[in-house]
Amino acid sequence: MTSPDYAFRLDLTPTPSSFHRWWRIDNNYGSGFWSATFNGDTPAEIVAGLTDALIRPEPEEPAPSVIDVLTGRGWEHTTSETGSQRLTSPDAIVQVELYVSPSLGVMGWEIEAAHHFGQYGPEQRIWRAHLDAATPAHLLAAVAEAISNPTPVLRARFKINDSAHLTQGPEFAIGSEVVGAHKKRLAEARRHRPKPRLTTTAVAAPALPTASSPRPAR
Repeated sequence: MTSPDYAFRLDLTPTPSSFHRWWRIDNNYGSGFWSATFNGDTPAEIVAGLTDALIRPEPEEPAPSVIDVLTGRGWEHTTSETGSQRLTSPDAIVQVELYVSPSLGVMGWEIEAAHHFGQYGPEQRIWRAHLDAATPAHLLAAVAEAISNPTPVLRARFKINDSAHLTQGPEFAIGSEVVGAHKKRLAEARRHRPKPRLTTTAVAAPALPTASSPRPAR
């Protein structure tokens, strides 16, 4: 899928394993290359956080940083000796890290959700995503907002599992509520759809009638 101005591209490539990368968004046709990828188990709301921000006009005011967004919602922030920034959600399920290599510099943002983070990294990974360091700040902020948004998500009855990491409310939404939420998002997307350019076509003026020459008399 390509944006109307050909500046951005979205690819969805399902594979037999949802652990692999399914979603890829980039500006392969624009300047200042960046890309973002999400595996198949990434919640749709998080992928939509980026795509929704992509179709809206870029804000005039500077976007808040990922660190500001997440620490403002109670995430723990630590800095390593190399300068890498790590943020951990209050329930310790999600980690967001700006990885800085001692030799290569800033490598980008790694986001992982797992049942447990041990000494050697995530264990029983749930989903993961990667965003280049060059990803525009307002898109990074939108993803951070989506990850830390406390609003309950809509799931069909049999899409809810018994994970100890899941807080389930007394009600669940199915049928018309899920469809209604989907239609609302589509309407919001259409509201920001670029309007087609008006083109004018020159119309030739009608030919003026010409006087006929009188026939010579015989």
